[in-house]
Amino acid sequence: MPIRIFLVVLSWGSLLFLKKQTILRFSPAAILVSFILTTITLCNSVLKLWEIRGNKQEKLLGDLMFILGPFLCATLWVFRLTFRSFPLYMLLNLFINYVFAYPLTSFFEKKGIYKLKRMKNHYMYMFTISYSIIIYWYQSLIENKFMNKNEDLSSHRFSGKTNDIIAKKSL
Repeated sequence: MPIRIFLVVLSWGSLLFLKKQTILRFSPAAILVSFILTTITLCNSVLKLWEIRGNKQEKLLGDLMFILGPFLCATLWVFRLTFRSFPLYMLLNLFINYVFAYPLTSFFEKKGIYKLKRMKNHYMYMFTISYSIIIYWYQSLIENKFMNKNEDLSSHRFSGKTNDIIAKKSL
């Protein structure tokens, strides 16, 4: 449990270095990845892809600590660093997901945090790459639909000006 708490605190602490506008801008992708992972976690009770030691409450808390900690925050950081350059985005995702699927998973298994059961490391790697493509597409769709490419609306995120621009684009 201390390692999981450390990961959550470190992840959320890193967001202090991001602007509020950046967090708001890329929150749709972070929320989508959290939803995807939560859905897979719920399916895990039937599929037995991985196992976390403890009772039901400890298992749920363990999964949520990963989903709402490192996965959510890493998504915000990756988008902040690479958005609008899909090759760079994919390169960074290939690297981060490789590190997670192989060396970090091995470390977490040795520490007893979780153990892969029916899911192999390479399946995990392919799954994380797949959803990274989905969330990039989703974020691009949101940006193209609601944002004026010639104007940065981040400073007007919740203002009447933003609502007027979004309303004009949707007509």
